[in-house]
Amino acid sequence: MLKPSSPVVFAFLLTLLSGCAPDDQSNESTPEAQAVLSTQGNKNTHLFLGTGSVQGVYFPIGGVICRLLNRHKSKHRIRCSLESTGGSIYNLKELREGNFDLVFAQSDWQFHAYHGSSAFEKEGVNQNLRAVFALEADPLALIVRKDSDVENFDDLADRRVSFGYTRSLQHRIMDDFLSIKKWDEEKDFAEVRPMSDAKQIIQLCEGKIESALLLSSSLNDRLRDLDENCQLRLVPITGNEVNDVIKEKPYYRKGRILKNMFPGAERDTQSFGIGATFVASESTSPKAIYHVVKEVVENFRDFKSLHPSLEALDKEELSHAGISIPLHPGAVRYYKEARLLHKN
Repeated sequence: MLKPSSPVVFAFLLTLLSGCAPDDQSNESTPEAQAVLSTQGNKNTHLFLGTGSVQGVYFPIGGVICRLLNRHKSKHRIRCSLESTGGSIYNLKELREGNFDLVFAQSDWQFHAYHGSSAFEKEGVNQNLRAVFALEADPLALIVRKDSDVENFDDLADRRVSFGYTRSLQHRIMDDFLSIKKWDEEKDFAEVRPMSDAKQIIQLCEGKIESALLLSSSLNDRLRDLDENCQLRLVPITGNEVNDVIKEKPYYRKGRILKNMFPGAERDTQSFGIGATFVASESTSPKAIYHVVKEVVENFRDFKSLHPSLEALDKEELSHAGISIPLHPGAVRYYKEARLLHKN
């Protein structure tokens, strides 16, 4: 998790506040851009962002987005501020009530809020919800011992494995994957042991299970104090079944676990899982959303430097990865102008 005191964050924020960030170099002369920019005329716009815990990733990322916008507020007349929050479900409910203009949300909760399912059944559908951009993926990390003969997921058939606690996020993602494969936990594995992330690693090292399953975002915490005698490696989760589960549940996305995230890894590992997204209401100012996307894209290298989890962020995926709801009109305008609008 990114701490507010991170030297990387402070260095970048100081750069922005000192006026050393790149100058505004966008071309706003296209007809489409002008249509967006003229929507609000000269009216001042104040964007209020819902982020996450102060100790988490999204609060400092939201702070940087606000600073990117605020340094040019005399030009576009958009001001930005933010608030720490309880996370995705809270953010999406508050966005619906009009208490935020933009919020960070996990890609699956974005889907459920739009369709009025899962935790949002009481509120019902929210077809006013619009996507702005995708952030980083949080793919599944399938881990085996280094000397294991498991090279792909199918090699786990008839083995003793763990997918985490039964109600854990990684286990729920795996349930969807197994459903696509038409595999059954009782019939296709020797045993599936429900257990905590920490216990999975311990039992994997002791040879009591043959694979563990974590979210890639938890790798650093779980492997930090790994016994040097326990040598582990990652197994990719790829293939047609991954494409099929993403097609069936479009809040999933492909992602890479960078080699520097796993001790001893020689290459990036392909997998899939959920992701983070930035969403707004359709009524949120198109001009403001246009400038939010513009600032992120045109300062992309600095934006990615905020946290290791953003290293794999791909500019070409901003408009679609893990996004299962319509894009905001202001975002569409910028993506078209920058030739970043994904074509299905």
